[in-house]
Amino acid sequence: MLFRTTTIAAALLLMTAVPTQAQVVPAAGYVYDAQLLGVLTQTCIAAGPGGTFVAVGPGFTANAQSIVLAKESGELRLVASGFSSVGDCAYDAASDVLYVTDNADNTDLGITIGSSNTGAQTGDTVFAVPGASQATGLLAPDLELLPADTFESAASIAIDGGGNLFVGDALGVGLGTVTEITPGPVASLFAGGFDFTGGLAVEPISGDVFVAESLATFDNQITRFDAAGTPVAPVPFAGPSFGFGSFDLAFNTDGTLLTTGVFFGDVVAFDLGGVSAPLVQGLTFATGSTVNDFTGRVELLSSTFSGADEDKSIHRFVPVDRLVAGSGSEKTECIQEFYGLELVGSPAKDAVCIDGDACDADGLVNDRCTFPVGFCFNIDDPAFPDCDDSADVTEVSVKAKPFSPALQNTVDVMAASLPVGGPSCFFSDGYVVPVKITGSGAKKDGKAKLTIKSWTSDNRKDSDNVKLVCQPAP
Repeated sequence: MLFRTTTIAAALLLMTAVPTQAQVVPAAGYVYDAQLLGVLTQTCIAAGPGGTFVAVGPGFTANAQSIVLAKESGELRLVASGFSSVGDCAYDAASDVLYVTDNADNTDLGITIGSSNTGAQTGDTVFAVPGASQATGLLAPDLELLPADTFESAASIAIDGGGNLFVGDALGVGLGTVTEITPGPVASLFAGGFDFTGGLAVEPISGDVFVAESLATFDNQITRFDAAGTPVAPVPFAGPSFGFGSFDLAFNTDGTLLTTGVFFGDVVAFDLGGVSAPLVQGLTFATGSTVNDFTGRVELLSSTFSGADEDKSIHRFVPVDRLVAGSGSEKTECIQEFYGLELVGSPAKDAVCIDGDACDADGLVNDRCTFPVGFCFNIDDPAFPDCDDSADVTEVSVKAKPFSPALQNTVDVMAASLPVGGPSCFFSDGYVVPVKITGSGAKKDGKAKLTIKSWTSDNRKDSDNVKLVCQPAP
């Protein structure tokens, strides 16, 4: 895994004495779990349709890195290959395009053209993967949005609400820049004068662009810019400080700005007033970050520089306030709650989704809705202060009508994990509910029913059911 320029020196100092990974501790109101991929991750992560886009492969190696879509079941679908040092990625759901930066070419890799090594086929640029939700086996040289060597040190990438891209170039010593790429593509300087340009993020409401940088002194700061590239007071927005990192930025669904990139330090959340609080503690060096806008789940990559499981995992943090409880006794509702659903009605018992909307995990208008259903247990939920979440969950029963192979796979995983003690979440590849199509071709709501029952070691029971409704696209 190749980290940006400012982290390399620090990494070399620490690699000889990396301690055992500390316990990962999320802030109050989040549930943590890790999805082990089994391959080294490479700093790019983006929530996508039906899974999470992740860069994988050996670090800083010509044509050896790839982008995969990691599904909840553990299946990895190869999206594109032939990258050498992936820096970051961002997914545009509106156009179904995944954008990727790569910050290494033959010069960076020390490869002389004409030697026995064929060398990197591309690098130091940004790529666009079309139809990313379904793409398979594409090659990086065919995906260049701008020519190779456009960015000497291509770093973070972000997308605004209009589909415009912002790409950081981490040249250092006041030479760092952010380039805006509008449709065409047309590239122009958005802002400059940075030391080592780090994470980028666009605030969803204002459209302001937040730029992190690591200074020559190795401390970090964040500056806020309006859409025209003019700094917004206060300048800087945060820092200089060693208390937060500059590797990546992402906006959480609660409106806070997440920052990564401190060795053995916290992943920090800033409110828009500049007040910070730790979101995650215990990761060795958190790098890429992404947030699922519908479920609210935060996903992070991290590295120990040793090839440990931390380096091969997606670290996932589920906000408790986005979980859905049933309508039973408040003394048992914390035993189990649904993930990935929004209920409507009075009382709220139906999860209604329009084909192709954000609630549809496949991201497609295809006459079916994929509900990203998950199950969470032993939740410390402030909504149920009288519910005791300390007992182990010893038995779980899930019934789905109609039958769902994806849910059955999740049930099998849960069964193998019993008893479940402490807060835990289990995810599925999604419960597919097709739209009903009549003999005349008319489309009507498709419906399904999901019931879960759980029992605890102290003989308590929680039973919840929900109706899933898939409405045709307009």
